[in-house]
Amino acid sequence: MKILIVEDNEALAQTTGWIVEMFGHDYRFSHTADSALAAAAEYKPHVIIMDIGLPGMNGYDLCRLMRAQPHLSETVFIAQTGRAEPEHRQMAEDAGFHHHLVKPVNIEKLQATLDDIAQNVAA
Repeated sequence: MKILIVEDNEALAQTTGWIVEMFGHDYRFSHTADSALAAAAEYKPHVIIMDIGLPGMNGYDLCRLMRAQPHLSETVFIAQTGRAEPEHRQMAEDAGFHHHLVKPVNIEKLQATLDDIAQNVAA
């Protein structure tokens, strides 16, 4: 799958990229909302893994904006955040995220989530 990682922490973005590459996926990353919008339009990812605490525009608002884009109508959105409280999970769901993973993300959970998504993409 093609995966766009939206994360302002450059080291974490790169590490996440290496992990999804290890699982057999292609990836790109963006560190800002503007670059993520441009990358998504060009790359047309199957999955977007997005931090919530982005500078300028938070991940909730960016997810809403991206979900409104026709070229992202089939894209699966994963929140990757340090916010684990039930109200944050609900806010992520309300914003349009399909999955909510808490940092530090458990690698096995990430792999299982991506494997489930890949089965639907291949179908």
